[in-house]
Amino acid sequence: MDKMKIENILIISFILALSILSLVNFPSIQAATNDTVVIHVNVSLLSEITVTPEMLEWLNIVPGTPAAEYSVDIKNTGSTNFTKLWATVNSFATETTNPLGKGNPLLYAAGSFLLLKNETGEDAFRFVNRMEWNETEMPTYMVPNPSDAVSWGYFRNFTDIYLWNFNDSATAGECLNGTEMQFRIKTTPESIVLPNRDMTVGTVAATFEANTTEWSAWSFSSGPLAGYCVYIYKDCQKIMVAQWDYNQTLPACSSRKYITQEFFMPNMIHTVNLTVYIPRGVPYGNTTSNILTIVAE
Repeated sequence: MDKMKIENILIISFILALSILSLVNFPSIQAATNDTVVIHVNVSLLSEITVTPEMLEWLNIVPGTPAAEYSVDIKNTGSTNFTKLWATVNSFATETTNPLGKGNPLLYAAGSFLLLKNETGEDAFRFVNRMEWNETEMPTYMVPNPSDAVSWGYFRNFTDIYLWNFNDSATAGECLNGTEMQFRIKTTPESIVLPNRDMTVGTVAATFEANTTEWSAWSFSSGPLAGYCVYIYKDCQKIMVAQWDYNQTLPACSSRKYITQEFFMPNMIHTVNLTVYIPRGVPYGNTTSNILTIVAE
């Protein structure tokens, strides 16, 4: 075959190959791409705590015997940090009449029997807002101190009872001006066999701290009320023993304590334990219910 024919065949083959390639569909090549969205979230300030359970009940408690202990969780369900937790129970709002010797359990506030213990364990159970009342008649063989005492009664700490007395403010006839008053309590519980009711011996005197138009505040350095804030009502007929209550309607008191002063951040839980002390001499039946309020600051 001559040279001319060979070249023509090569040219025709090349043209046919190009024609076939033009009929083939090759996939197109596309460039990848993306874009972004910036996300911003701003959380609103919410001050909120949640306490569980919402109700506690003690049934058929025999006076002078232990009652069940319950744990209560305080959870920060808000969005802000707290640094202080405190507690108050409104026993002083419902126990407004002296219940002693009346035989009516409804005259007693349930909250008056309530005690709280912090989860950190540095404290034993302490009364939240315990009410104690003036005994209508002076106990037999009692020697008051001061001698012009106008009110006397007992601090009932479960099975033990401690005799106390105080006089009034001479210039006002009320129990508000502590500079004119003396408030004493026995340092040992009263014996059933041979009670020592001489208030001139074996007592400790309270220190007056402050007053409002309704209450005077006192503290004890020793004795059964040591570490408590003790409030005397203006009419001299009742006292209130408190530990955790920063209610602004009460006078300032150096013995008050917060449940916690640590950072209480969102979603954190602080646990306290609660129980009740029912002293002997409380009539059987239902007492008046109360509300325990936990406050976060």
